[in-house]
Amino acid sequence: MKEERLRCTRERLSVLREIYRSNTHLDADELFVRLREKGVAISRATVYHTLDLLFRYNLVTKIDLGHKHTHYEKSWGVANHLHIICLKCGKVSEATSSELGGMMEKLCREHGYSLGSFSLQLFGECIDKEACARQVKEKCKENA
Repeated sequence: MKEERLRCTRERLSVLREIYRSNTHLDADELFVRLREKGVAISRATVYHTLDLLFRYNLVTKIDLGHKHTHYEKSWGVANHLHIICLKCGKVSEATSSELGGMMEKLCREHGYSLGSFSLQLFGECIDKEACARQVKEKCKENA
């Protein structure tokens, strides 16, 4: 953050740490709840503003997982990857592909760009229908 000339406030560092320590994709509300549970004195508005700021400075990546709201993940120290999302149960899998990365680099060069990173989401349905149905039932129980 200091390299980007951002003030390193306690709140900003807390948000950044939580995202970089997480092994999942977090939305702003999930992040807010996690931080409050850890005793961090932070408002929901501060979480939203901080995420926007971190995104503008390329410290986090915004991703659309088809849930009608934005999720965030770390942008440094991560290989370029894509997200495969089930439209029925919401399961998210990450995948890397050197062939895809090569294609993206080629496309960028053909259009006069150099590839920095890419974000790609693929939407489909789980092949294992039983596991998918169990996942849907679990989510229904959580939301009840």
